[in-house]
Amino acid sequence: MNKQNKGNGRRGIEWTDYTWNPVGGCKHACRWEMPDGSIAICYAEMVAERVAQSAYANGFEHHYWRPELLNEPLKLATPAKIFLDSMSDLMGAWVPEAEIEQVLDICRQAPQHTFQLLTKNAPRLLKFDFPENVWVGVSAPPSFFKGKQLSFTQQKKMVQRQLEILRQVNVPVRWMSIEPLSFDIAPLLKNSPLEWAVIGAATNGPKTYQPRPEWVVNVLEVLDAQNTKVFFKGNIDWPDAEWREEFPAEAGEVTAILAD
Repeated sequence: MNKQNKGNGRRGIEWTDYTWNPVGGCKHACRWEMPDGSIAICYAEMVAERVAQSAYANGFEHHYWRPELLNEPLKLATPAKIFLDSMSDLMGAWVPEAEIEQVLDICRQAPQHTFQLLTKNAPRLLKFDFPENVWVGVSAPPSFFKGKQLSFTQQKKMVQRQLEILRQVNVPVRWMSIEPLSFDIAPLLKNSPLEWAVIGAATNGPKTYQPRPEWVVNVLEVLDAQNTKVFFKGNIDWPDAEWREEFPAEAGEVTAILAD
């Protein structure tokens, strides 16, 4: 597992403690169109390109299975938040069911940890039973997906479908990664099942493109109205007095609330 640096000048993935990738690679080919017309590739793909000669020798769109990494969380005694697919999509259609079950079984064996799962392939979530220490999340849609440009109508339908599926998934915490916040997604999140949302800016290499301030205000208004906790990625330009780094209740607390 890789520990995330969250000190001053931080960077890593601020909302987690460790990343864990027994499954690697992704075939979604996500792209984002920047305000200047340039196209940004997926952050994970960019990272993979830097280490292609070692960990991703066959390219990022290849499926990698690394069973030698499966037991890594079991070696960590101190409770931690673990992002279990930062360099992949565990629910990707190309990932064998047997591999997914092995990953989830490790989550069951490590109840002291909180595992944070994120997918763009929400329908597959319905095929698995998730341990109560797994937070299940979906990603806001990109500009391009699987080689095709998405219209706003297609993005809207994707969000609606994701949220519909999340409602059916039996987990303590349902969340959404809205990174980047690239359109006014707020109206689509009203009455959502989200307990948590991570909001970030758009990036293209070293350049950062901030979301329109009204988009941030709108989404905060909707999320606050339904008591959804909000975490700002460090690339968001927002006043310190209004900064958010909130987490949902720990899984055990949420389970107790649901049981009441």
